[in-house]
Amino acid sequence: MIVHAATGLVLGAACWDIIARLGAPNIFGIGTFSGLIPSAIAGAALGLTRWRRALLWLSAGLVAILVIVAYTGLIGPSRRLIRADPVPRTADAVVVLSAGVTGDGFVPQQGTDRLRKALELVRSGVATNLVVTREVTRIDGKVVTSSADQGRLIAMAGVTEVYSAGLARSTRDEALGVAALARARGWRRMVVVTSPYHSRRACATFEKVGLIVACVPADSRDIAIRTLSSPEDRVDAFAMWIYELAGTLRYRLSGWM
Repeated sequence: MIVHAATGLVLGAACWDIIARLGAPNIFGIGTFSGLIPSAIAGAALGLTRWRRALLWLSAGLVAILVIVAYTGLIGPSRRLIRADPVPRTADAVVVLSAGVTGDGFVPQQGTDRLRKALELVRSGVATNLVVTREVTRIDGKVVTSSADQGRLIAMAGVTEVYSAGLARSTRDEALGVAALARARGWRRMVVVTSPYHSRRACATFEKVGLIVACVPADSRDIAIRTLSSPEDRVDAFAMWIYELAGTLRYRLSGWM
């Protein structure tokens, strides 16, 4: 019985690890490690029952899916989620969407990629106005915000016309915040900068609230989106892909895009 329980525990943990690697928990806003211990305990319990064989087959099936994603061209069609419009000569503002904040108050990789692209557009003369949104979270009872790190990066680029569209709780909230700011300032034409796989949903959401949008995906520095040349890139892209597919379905059903 101990051997069966231990085997089930290992298989349960392995199943969760693969599911997390493929990005499924992100769809539900669950952390990568949140389900590890519950899955291991559930696996140990199943290992003591006649369902342990089903757990073995589940593990084998998940491994097969991971191998197919990592070593085939299955993820290639995911690039259809990327929307890249021609960059206009002028616009009222460049809008850069947030992408979280670390526990130390820094903008993470995707957020940095987005901000760098937006600053590049402003510096090139597409618009003089930069619009940002802020991320706020609570870590160990302490409020952590992305504002200071965003400000440092913007100051390094020498951009001074900066406006905040409020907190970024969702892409929908960002669109509503930017729309309110645009009405107050008399703006209509926006260049929206976000991550490649997020671009189609994000820009459609901004258009839904009445803005004229040119969509510009940021350069991806954590995943080689253009080539998907390594198994790691393909698995990471798959995780983003299913997250965006789920997000697109939710936004369409909600009438937000």
